Amino acid sequence: MSLFLRAPVCIASGRITARAPRKARLLRPSAFASYRNIVGATKAPIVEDETPVEQEDDDFAESRELILSVLHSHATKRDARAYINKYSDHLDSVERRKRRGFAKKVLRSVSEAARAFDLYGSAQIELKDMIRVAVIKIRGVNDLTANMLGNIGKTILRLQRLGLSPVIVVDPVEENGPGWMQNGEGFASSGQIKQMTGIAARIGAAIEKPLACDKSPTPAVLNLKPQNGQKHPGKAVILPSMFSHVAPYLQSSIKWSLPHLMFIAMTNHVVPIITPLVYNEHASRYAIAAADDIVYEMVSKISGIASPEIITVDKVIYIDPLGGIPSEERHSGAHVLVNLEQEYDDIKRELDSVMYPPSQRSAVLSILSNKGGAEQYNRTHIANLNSFRRLLAVAPPSTSGLITTPVVAASQTTRNPLIYNLLTDRPVISSSLPVDGKRASIQHTTLLRHGMPVMMIYCPRGMYLPEYPGKAGSTSSSYGSSTKVSNGLSAVCNGVANVDIVKFVQLIEDSFGRELDVQHYLNRINGNIAGLVIAGDYEGGAIITWEKVPANPLDHVAYLDKFAVSRRSQGSAGVADIVFKAMSDKLFPKELIWRSRTENPVNKWYFDRSKGSLRLPGKRWTMFYRGYDTREDDRLQDYIDVCSSIEPSFKK
Repeated sequence: MSLFLRAPVCIASGRITARAPRKARLLRPSAFASYRNIVGATKAPIVEDETPVEQEDDDFAESRELILSVLHSHATKRDARAYINKYSDHLDSVERRKRRGFAKKVLRSVSEAARAFDLYGSAQIELKDMIRVAVIKIRGVNDLTANMLGNIGKTILRLQRLGLSPVIVVDPVEENGPGWMQNGEGFASSGQIKQMTGIAARIGAAIEKPLACDKSPTPAVLNLKPQNGQKHPGKAVILPSMFSHVAPYLQSSIKWSLPHLMFIAMTNHVVPIITPLVYNEHASRYAIAAADDIVYEMVSKISGIASPEIITVDKVIYIDPLGGIPSEERHSGAHVLVNLEQEYDDIKRELDSVMYPPSQRSAVLSILSNKGGAEQYNRTHIANLNSFRRLLAVAPPSTSGLITTPVVAASQTTRNPLIYNLLTDRPVISSSLPVDGKRASIQHTTLLRHGMPVMMIYCPRGMYLPEYPGKAGSTSSSYGSSTKVSNGLSAVCNGVANVDIVKFVQLIEDSFGRELDVQHYLNRINGNIAGLVIAGDYEGGAIITWEKVPANPLDHVAYLDKFAVSRRSQGSAGVADIVFKAMSDKLFPKELIWRSRTENPVNKWYFDRSKGSLRLPGKRWTMFYRGYDTREDDRLQDYIDVCSSIEPSFKK
């Protein structure tokens, strides 16, 4: 029976079989046909008379094929609708002229020194679709081959065609090792400026002509002026320093003094490339800032704009040779999804324990051999983690962060995490899949969100929920009226859990779309509650009970009684994954069982996360179980008896 330890199983009709990995779910033909409307909703906001018709048609056709291939292969109907609603561009000719007028106003302001353009006072420019910025920081450019960098350039252009406005920030530290910026008083030498400009030029060449991005491109060719008599700008531009200091370099923060230079490029559908050069007004010299500080200044200023309908930060992406945040649990892989509000302290503690890369990642160590070695591996990951914690704290709640390797970013498949996340707002694999399962492949990309607090309560002897006050004109009970969801794990034994029972009931009813028989339900579970999980402001939650085994009343098993995610949080923000991981990995890793109606479409999700399953007699329910110490070998009947004896809790 060792089969149960190697692969998910399905037990039915007295037979035990290993369940093969489920193939990627395809969209139903009717759903796929409805997505063809994407074709008319994904053109980039370009000025009609400034882009050749042939180029516009080619870009449009490529965008269409890319969108349809990803959505048809991997996405759900909810994913496709969310993408269309968020990124589709319905600009008619009038709106395009408005956008063109906005661009001209920005351009005109450059030559009017006395009337500097005020980005934050541009609310009178009304556009139907905002500029969705993707700030992309790239390290290790000089270690990349021309082919790999060219493919990264293709990925950046694809992100642009799919609705994002990329801006590239050069991070030259990796090329030169730690301490490279500490030059005398912190000011940049002419050699350093030339080197950074060369790196930026190589990135620009990768976007302009992916097959020609060799080690020494000519930076002067990348600008906003028409090329070879054409009426449209190029695809990329290296911008001069847009940032300044008003005091000695090490004693003042960065100021984004020329934001309009970036927006000139974006309104012309050009990718800006920024070097971390900062003009020091005190010494009239250029200094080199940390690229992370440049990214933070941009994200914080854009996020603070008084008219967010014009521009917002949608993605922050780090392309780093070390890849995503390493996970001890995932061996040589990275964390799939990080909920910073909940997981930051644990991950930081793990990285502080000097978790050097395993031997199979010797290639990574060779890259770092002259740049800090194995210890630099940890320091870099900690720096990335801290950087995203700071960035996502000031960015809009919908902003997501991605850390991946150049190899992954260069991928031209539909499973490229950057493209996949844009179209689905999810990581390529679910973070709640069992780590040793066949579907949980090793990843080198981490998706980060500011996220939400997760409260976990565990009670080995059983606890109670507060008294429910009723529906009509009800407010939270005295136990929950001032309850705020705390973050972390606590133990409550034989007591009343400090939760908002009204919100909890509303969450359950919203998730299931049915009315709960509250008093009947509380009478059944009170005193037997083994654990509770609440994510955010009751956006997701779980109730786990201790259920006695009929054949042995002294024995009990943890039973997932309610697993709920609010409708507005379903399919996004990873709420289901966050709740499921907290419940199954933190509270009940040893053993957990649950049941679901056989026709429930969520069962496909459950199958992937369970160790085994069984259709109960009567064909009404399907039972699932998971954990590292389950009893299917000799006491499977215990699970069947428990799941068969649970009374329904919803009103008919």
